[in-house]
Amino acid sequence: MVNVPDFEALYQTDADPWQVQSSFYEARKLDLVLACLSRPTYAAAWDPSCGVGELAARLASRAESVLASDASAQAVQLTRRRCRSAANVTALHLALPDPPPADAGPFDLIVLSEFVYYLTDAQRAMALSAVRDMAAERAEVVAVHWRHHPSDAYLSGEQVQDEIVTQFKQWGGQHVIQHDDREFIIDVLDWGDPPSLTGPR
Repeated sequence: MVNVPDFEALYQTDADPWQVQSSFYEARKLDLVLACLSRPTYAAAWDPSCGVGELAARLASRAESVLASDASAQAVQLTRRRCRSAANVTALHLALPDPPPADAGPFDLIVLSEFVYYLTDAQRAMALSAVRDMAAERAEVVAVHWRHHPSDAYLSGEQVQDEIVTQFKQWGGQHVIQHDDREFIIDVLDWGDPPSLTGPR
């Protein structure tokens, strides 16, 4: 029996229950996620489980617009507070697998960060379908999870990363990057050849 956390209660009790804004693990992970992005800028980014808004705040300098959403209304308020100086970040109370409003997308960057293993089989299938449907023609989808098995989750990070990569490859995505770390895994997939970039000479 999996006892998935009551995320609303967690955020009501602690404004940063996973120490996203203070732990070295989180800072290093976010730095590596940003380093794995293959393009300098994006038109529209979506952070579907924004938590306290640290990732959304960092994406604000890489995207023209950022949609940060979360199933917890309290987390959305924390994200709005964290991103109050970033006019291009919008925070929305939304629980995947429910998709965002159609006029919010499409997105050319979507980051699935450390929440998909908290979803049931059916919820994961619907959530990934929602991500696929909101992805722009040349979207980049990034997945990152703690590689181990949280005691309150349905899958380990390794399992959920493999599931995400397998599903998006079946839909025609290309697996372009994997960062296989002792603590977490980052996978980057895209929906076609990215715009050509001029490299160092």
